[in-house]
Amino acid sequence: MNRQKSSNIIQLLERMGQDASLQATAEFEQIVNESTLDNELKQSLINKDIISLEKQLDVCPDIYCVFVAHEEDEDDSTDVESSPLSIVA
Repeated sequence: MNRQKSSNIIQLLERMGQDASLQATAEFEQIVNESTLDNELKQSLINKDIISLEKQLDVCPDIYCVFVAHEEDEDDSTDVESSPLSIVA
């Protein structure tokens, strides 16, 4: 996705989050149609097609992060709270 496209959608979503009047369908459709977004993205927003929006915006909704404590050596007397963690993504 190009930089301009992502900037436009972020600005539109920000505006929608700040203006409660955009929760009404008519106002929502009007603001989307007046935006500079491409037609495919406009239709996905109006239809509330989340799958299409995720594909167009290249969104990866499933992000996992796991923290794993290092194994202690037998002669290591540190407790779990002070042991370093490994991050696996």
